[in-house]
Amino acid sequence: MPSTNALPTVTRASSEVLAEAAKGTDSTFQLLYFPLNGRGELVRNLLAYSGAQWEELAVDWPVQKLKTPFQVVPVVYEHTASGLVLELAESNAIERYLARKYNLYGSNIWEENLVNQYYHNAEGLIQAFALRVVGAAPEARIEEANKFYTEVLAKFVSIHEEHLKQNGDNGHYVGNSTTLADLKVVQTLDRILLLVPKGGVPVPVSKELTPSLWKVKEAVEGNASYATWKKSQRSQDLNANTKARFQF
Repeated sequence: MPSTNALPTVTRASSEVLAEAAKGTDSTFQLLYFPLNGRGELVRNLLAYSGAQWEELAVDWPVQKLKTPFQVVPVVYEHTASGLVLELAESNAIERYLARKYNLYGSNIWEENLVNQYYHNAEGLIQAFALRVVGAAPEARIEEANKFYTEVLAKFVSIHEEHLKQNGDNGHYVGNSTTLADLKVVQTLDRILLLVPKGGVPVPVSKELTPSLWKVKEAVEGNASYATWKKSQRSQDLNANTKARFQF
């Protein structure tokens, strides 16, 4: 991977037919996204964690753009065992779809609600980081990062450490197993830990400083297929590309 820049032919059928095809967990997947982390990072992590078979399509965006549902990426093409090809668009929708398919969305409607709460709160953190730190002029990044760590990240850490303790401090946000909430928070923290301004202070997230959050990180990273993905050359290249793209 990447393999080819030709987009699959999507199956056009009734929602009933597509819903039936979507029930299976033995599909294979193709991801269309740029060679960066960005909005493709959690999609990749979910596919890896779930042990799904997947590959990346080479990007030829001027050619492919008008063939995607909303002219944005990521887009995922699911090839079902029955031979249908399902087209999944918009990162948040893709992430929820994969979480539900692979039993990472809680065991009931209340747990699903909790997953969504933690997911969206982490989304707010990464958006604030993108705006305040990634979007800052390079010469101002150290100052902006320090403000972000003390004004935004510290509050997030304090609140989330308490929520995790209320769930038994077991390395999970909801119940006793990994959910989309765990994967989302770990991806968010990993992004912040990756994009540290040169010469700046360390991110105040560690096993010693944030023990409950670190347990979540360790639990996710304990998944064998996830760990294999994170150690892969492709994953390392995506990290390097992301740092270079945003001049970190």
